[in-house]
Amino acid sequence: MEKHERRTGNVSGAFEDAADRFASGGLDRRGFLKGAAISAISVASASALAACAPRKAVSDEALSAEKSGTEAPFKAEETVEADVVIVGCGASGFMAAVRAAKEGAKVIVLEKGSNLGAPNGIYVSGPFAVGTDVLKNKPGGTTLTVDDAFHHVMNYSHWTPNPALLRRCLEVSKDAVAELEEIDYTFEEKNFRFETPFIGDKGGFHLITVPSDKRGELWEKAIAEHSIDVRFNTALVSLATNDNGAVTGVNALERGKRGITFSAKAVVLAGGGYLGNRDLQERFLHTRKLNVARGGESTCTGDTIVAAERIGAALEKTWGYCPCEYGGTHEKASRPAKQDKFDQNTAFKFGLYGCLLVDAGGKRFINEGLLCDYPMSYGSEQILRNSPWYAVVDQAYVDAMTSQGLYQYTTAKGATEKTWFIGNYFKDRILDKLPADIEEGIAEGWCFKADTLEELAEHFGLDDLPATVERYNEHCSTGEDADFGTNPWYLSPVATPPFYVTENEPSAWSTFGGLRIDESCRVLAAETNDPIPGLFAIGTDAGSLYYSPYYDIPGFCYGLCIDSGYIAAEEIISELKA
Repeated sequence: MEKHERRTGNVSGAFEDAADRFASGGLDRRGFLKGAAISAISVASASALAACAPRKAVSDEALSAEKSGTEAPFKAEETVEADVVIVGCGASGFMAAVRAAKEGAKVIVLEKGSNLGAPNGIYVSGPFAVGTDVLKNKPGGTTLTVDDAFHHVMNYSHWTPNPALLRRCLEVSKDAVAELEEIDYTFEEKNFRFETPFIGDKGGFHLITVPSDKRGELWEKAIAEHSIDVRFNTALVSLATNDNGAVTGVNALERGKRGITFSAKAVVLAGGGYLGNRDLQERFLHTRKLNVARGGESTCTGDTIVAAERIGAALEKTWGYCPCEYGGTHEKASRPAKQDKFDQNTAFKFGLYGCLLVDAGGKRFINEGLLCDYPMSYGSEQILRNSPWYAVVDQAYVDAMTSQGLYQYTTAKGATEKTWFIGNYFKDRILDKLPADIEEGIAEGWCFKADTLEELAEHFGLDDLPATVERYNEHCSTGEDADFGTNPWYLSPVATPPFYVTENEPSAWSTFGGLRIDESCRVLAAETNDPIPGLFAIGTDAGSLYYSPYYDIPGFCYGLCIDSGYIAAEEIISELKA
């Protein structure tokens, strides 16, 4: 497993750049909870661990024991009682905690990170929701219904997720948004940069207009008002069960040393997936190349999923990821694409802009236009399967991007404001620093420049590249891609030397796939498919919520996170009051 840092988080951060561009204040999230912005609750936690070195995820030792066929008994130095224990304080965990505590439950939240800035839940730009006051009050109102969203999502996913669960999430989405409004979140309905199914008179994407550096204060205020006990730097080791197999609590290590058993009537797993665990990436996604979109390393190491699997929980069938929509990245790059502020190395835009893309053998593998138009949905699956992937361009293309930018370059081929939805986003985004960025990429080893295609191909072992370019250039000259049907707007000949190639790896806001749950967010047993008493999973730990490739609706990952957190809390409160 990978060691973790507090910078990266527990839930998908897709569409983050929109929040910074539209929200009042527009402050950089990377400065959040640093210096004077760290308020009392975060300061107390951070200072307590100031001298601690980064450590591997606690569950490493549990996995080692599992591989050896033995498991050392957990030694608790203390037992703490609660009604509900929630593992993870990202978007879903926070929602579940607030909702349950408001109804009178004693709630403890275990967060592996050192403060509220560790999970990703504070930084997301907004949820998709139906029937909210935001939609009803927008100019012209809304015609969006639960049925609209439900049937679109289920047809898009070929009915792969749990239908009853998805419908219930959509039905309570207005309530989850209202819950955030109660802690002083504000929203604005917005169209996103991609052409999405619900725009105009429908809507559905709720942009959070509270600046990201202020959201932590709202979370802390809600935590204090509802007497929620948040334990930072506390990591799950295993789930406690009784003789009947019911979950009775959580065994955890505080600050990597002190063992505590948190006994509870209900345990909610909200650890945010497995993005920070290369071994689980390989197991579930068959790659070790998926990087963290926020940079650094992720605290989401799949501890919750593994712990539940070890007590007999079922895993879902679908595994995937919520990709970063702003370009490729690379482990050698000092400035990989993270947010679309164009302050990262702009040579990574080649891997996203619709030019010639090839696999490790030098063959085309995708309709390149899909990756530009729909980088989070239709375009995402192939770059994961073919990572690393390579973008190949010539000097004429580099000159065009440096002087014109993608918008002028592509509209000259026939695209218009009306026919090329995402094109409006690229207006005036000229890559004027591209020559220097290319040189930086060459120095770092993920970019290469050559006078011949043969030399270009040899550098990264792209054996079939010359033949691929010859056929690709034929498509460019005829204006028709006979292989993959790429829109002629995106066909850019590779003919004018020198030639350039960038090696790209994908990055993600979060992973998908995990525990199988029912419509009440109860984790199901592998042998019986019955609920495991006392155990719930929400957010991106819950495999039954998500599909691969990612949904084509902005904010849907975050929406499902808060919706499932709301549902789990409602179910738990109902059981506690029974």
